[in-house]
Amino acid sequence: MKALGTHIVCELSGCDAKALTDVDGVRKALITAARESRATVMETAFHRFEPQGVSGVVVLAESHISIHTWPETGYAAMDFYTCGDHTDPWLACEYAAKAFGAKTMITTEMKRGVLASKDQYTHCLTTSEEGRELKSA
Repeated sequence: MKALGTHIVCELSGCDAKALTDVDGVRKALITAARESRATVMETAFHRFEPQGVSGVVVLAESHISIHTWPETGYAAMDFYTCGDHTDPWLACEYAAKAFGAKTMITTEMKRGVLASKDQYTHCLTTSEEGRELKSA
């Protein structure tokens, strides 16, 4: 199936609360995740909430990576969306899970920009993974 991009929606649970609160650490982790996926970082925007939590986005030449954290519950909601054949958003996803010390990861992958008919595009759900336990680094 030919698609313009791959979008992974990722739920990380059991993460290190301190890692999810550190805005500079979250920024560095997402930039490194982007580079791990062979994507090109264009810009970043991150915000730390009081008393806790971080939201941010890394804008890529190939699309984006985003995060919203809930340190009080050890949870991070992430999106990894890349376009082009040279990138692999799964590499970014795996890196982020390790960087935040996630114990479990639930993912859903969609192929986006699939030509449905003349001048009309759609998306297709390609994989969904329920609660995979992650090994500590």
